[in-house]
Amino acid sequence: MRIAFEKAGGRCVLTSEINENALKTYFLNFPKTDDHKLVKDVLKISTLDFDPAAGKLDVMVAGFPCQPYSLAGLRLGLEDDRGGEIFTALLRLLKTVKPKSFLLENVKGIRSHDEGNTFTFMLEQLTKCGYTLRHETLNSMTHANVPQNRERVFIVGFRNSDQAAKFEFPRKKNLTRTIHDCLDAGEISDEYYYDGKYPASKEIAAAVKSRDTIYQWRRHYVRENKSNACPTLTANMGSGGHNVPLVRDDKGVRKLTPRETANFQGFPKSFKLPQLANSHLYHQFGNSVTVPLIERLAKQMVLVLKDQN
Repeated sequence: MRIAFEKAGGRCVLTSEINENALKTYFLNFPKTDDHKLVKDVLKISTLDFDPAAGKLDVMVAGFPCQPYSLAGLRLGLEDDRGGEIFTALLRLLKTVKPKSFLLENVKGIRSHDEGNTFTFMLEQLTKCGYTLRHETLNSMTHANVPQNRERVFIVGFRNSDQAAKFEFPRKKNLTRTIHDCLDAGEISDEYYYDGKYPASKEIAAAVKSRDTIYQWRRHYVRENKSNACPTLTANMGSGGHNVPLVRDDKGVRKLTPRETANFQGFPKSFKLPQLANSHLYHQFGNSVTVPLIERLAKQMVLVLKDQN
């Protein structure tokens, strides 16, 4: 999200990230500066952590855990901040820091959890913080020209209701890029290939036929993505478990490399990967956002925020 908003002209003043491995990747790409603050635990952020006075911060951007919250748990979190309720912490920041706008991201399933009651409750609480809301489900494949079938819910809020009315979500755009634009054309290390390493190797090799799409190993069977795009990248990909993306090349069948998962999230080629176990890198990019899609949202938000009328 920082890459996207900086491309739209923003300057990051505070980051909250508690995972030490994620911080290694973050600071490799965004070295520490005097005008930027890190508060690892979002529950511990206060108004004192911001240089801009309350109401002066332009945008707060955040993703919060995608595990489906129970309505009871959310209500309890509003009364008691213990237990790491990230959503509750975000509500507190909206009430105290009072940014002019915010962008929240979550999985599509949050809309339907508990027959829609959870999402409705969240929207009600965000509105009570003093914001006019807009929300939409967008797909990286149809809205960012990135060949990954990734649907996410985005909630945008503005303290100024006129600005909220002027905000427009990005429209669909044609997908012109293919998986080959994201796959590494160079030599791939043998460690990524499935041939003969796993009990299901023969089954996988027989099922993964085309070089123009990405398949998934779904615990007991191989699924072909008919869209010829990459399936939704997840935090557990590459671990040998559910939803592992598979491709075929000249050497055989293999899983994506960490760099390729970054490509399928639209990260710039200049983005650096630290010396970490692949499992940590897969986890980070599976949990990340598609940068070009966030950039389109950021540009729309900036356009509205600059319009003070």
